[in-house]
Amino acid sequence: MNKTILATTIAALMSASALPALAQDAAVGVDAGAGVNVETPAGDAGADATVGADANASTNAMSTAADAADHSYASVTAAISGSADVDLSAITDEAQVNIVLLSSLEGDAATEAAGIDSAIAANAEGAATLHDNIDGNAAIKAKLEAQGYAADDVVAVHSQADGSVTVYVDDRA
Repeated sequence: MNKTILATTIAALMSASALPALAQDAAVGVDAGAGVNVETPAGDAGADATVGADANASTNAMSTAADAADHSYASVTAAISGSADVDLSAITDEAQVNIVLLSSLEGDAATEAAGIDSAIAANAEGAATLHDNIDGNAAIKAKLEAQGYAADDVVAVHSQADGSVTVYVDDRA
């Protein structure tokens, strides 16, 4: 009963707040093991949304929203300037390290990549500190090397409240 109410409430909120162009195809399903999951393909004016509800729906919604933001040009540009100050000491082998390639970012590379390039150029000193911090963290360094990257390929890091970290790698060369 609670799951049905939760699913109905989420569906009502989504349909009431969604723009008509984005609410073309929405489906609501209840699954004991599912959280809220919204996927919108980049560049698609209409979005398909699939919602599953469980007791952790609000937590999963916030996590999904943060993950989606972490894959945009704007998020990387914002993360670049503060990356040297991110404390990586708590990142161990057990921590979730997400490596995001700049070539996979959501958005228009033709217009938005210049902002990242400007931020990288303006943050040369911070980048050196970031690279040293990554070289000093065995877990992040090992995960980068396992995918064929080094600390010098990293342009930014962003730590999440759950203890995971997103590492942005410039693979555009």
